[in-house]
Amino acid sequence: MTLKNFLTILPLALATATTFAQTVTPEAAAVSAENKDKPATFHFSTEVFRTVEKDLMQANVYSQKSGKSLPNLKKEVAQHLNRVLEEAKKYPSIEVEAEGVINYANYNGKGNIDGWETTGSIHLKSKDFDAMAAVLESVSKDVAIRYVDFSVSPEKKASLEDEMTLEIIKKFQHKADIIQKGLGAKKYKLSNINIQTPDESGGQYYQHRLAYDSAEYAVTQAAIGKSAKALPLEAGKTTIYASASGNVEFE
Repeated sequence: MTLKNFLTILPLALATATTFAQTVTPEAAAVSAENKDKPATFHFSTEVFRTVEKDLMQANVYSQKSGKSLPNLKKEVAQHLNRVLEEAKKYPSIEVEAEGVINYANYNGKGNIDGWETTGSIHLKSKDFDAMAAVLESVSKDVAIRYVDFSVSPEKKASLEDEMTLEIIKKFQHKADIIQKGLGAKKYKLSNINIQTPDESGGQYYQHRLAYDSAEYAVTQAAIGKSAKALPLEAGKTTIYASASGNVEFE
């Protein structure tokens, strides 16, 4: 190809490239404008909390007996638990629930029943810690404490719910206001807001393992019976949380 011919073709190529650029540029500009007009969306969350005293005490006590005569075992367990019920009735502030009696058969090497094990339990619940302590300290050597549990009562949680819900909403809106200011946005819109009502964490829990072996059960009974007055009954505190999360569109 001669230099003259090359110079003749070059303007044609440049013209074609220019035409192509002019064809693509408006589309790209439209996409750019669309992205520019699309609102910026942020997703974030926030939370508030309160440290409160635990005001609800729950405990479970049980009686367990082993032997050959199932009727006698059931009678003995019932007598032991009835004493606890009678003691608990002295305190109207205590909610009492008898959880029934469970019977297990013991088998010998030949697969025949050679004895029984009977266990019955009672659940106690109250905001009156002194009354609960009095009942637990009165249990005989034939009744053991399975566990003592402290928590925040539903009533106390409910009293905090409205207050904490309003606070979490204000905190969420404040965070949106800060982002709006930083972006220089004219306005914003909240969407997909999820509010978690107050919940509890950090429970305090004392538990005594239920022993199924009769000899071990006797040792457990003796140990708990001697330490009933020393059983830790300090409820302590816990933290109640409320949180909110959602999307914020800034324009």
